Amino acid sequence: MRLVSLSVMFLTMTVAAPRAQVRPADIPRQIYGKVQVIDATTLEFRKSAQTVRLAGYEAPRLEQTATSDGVDWPAGQVSRAWMILRTLGQDVNCAPISRDANGVILAHCFVGETNLAATAIAEGIGYAFNYRGEPQVPAYFDIERKARGLGYGVWSSRDLLPPWLYTASTANGEKVRGSSPEPDSGLPLPLPVVPARSLTPNEMHGG
Repeated sequence: MRLVSLSVMFLTMTVAAPRAQVRPADIPRQIYGKVQVIDATTLEFRKSAQTVRLAGYEAPRLEQTATSDGVDWPAGQVSRAWMILRTLGQDVNCAPISRDANGVILAHCFVGETNLAATAIAEGIGYAFNYRGEPQVPAYFDIERKARGLGYGVWSSRDLLPPWLYTASTANGEKVRGSSPEPDSGLPLPLPVVPARSLTPNEMHGG
């Protein structure tokens, strides 16, 4: 596994999209501060208690295990531990874009200039994925293809189900196999969020 290079992280200095995303009025423009990692994709800001899920990213469920080269390893716990190590003692900067079906804020989150979701996908920690109705990040699928081709992390285990299929198979009591959808690519990654020097209380939340 290795880090995503900045040359891959920042494909352009502007983000282009076929349809402009309008940020709902009920979510903040920026959330910044120390976080508690709930699971591999979900963070809770310590001071504001706001919960954020990384947009365009999914990771193995905490109870999921994988087998690589005959060695069993706890894929879900590894993914959560990775996120803890990346954020421990660091200020996390999130740019909310929408809410999911459960009302949780979806956001692009960074530690410094490191895009947490993109880096996790590049290192095989999780998957490029969005649930129905959630924003897509096509650049993540390009990154995922590289990680898959190199056999990194989750891609080193043939029997590891993607979490959305694992959840479905658990609910139905049966095993299903499949891969993540791959929309048209070509869009750049979200840019890092620049901490605002002075935001109003309604705009800025978190530690």
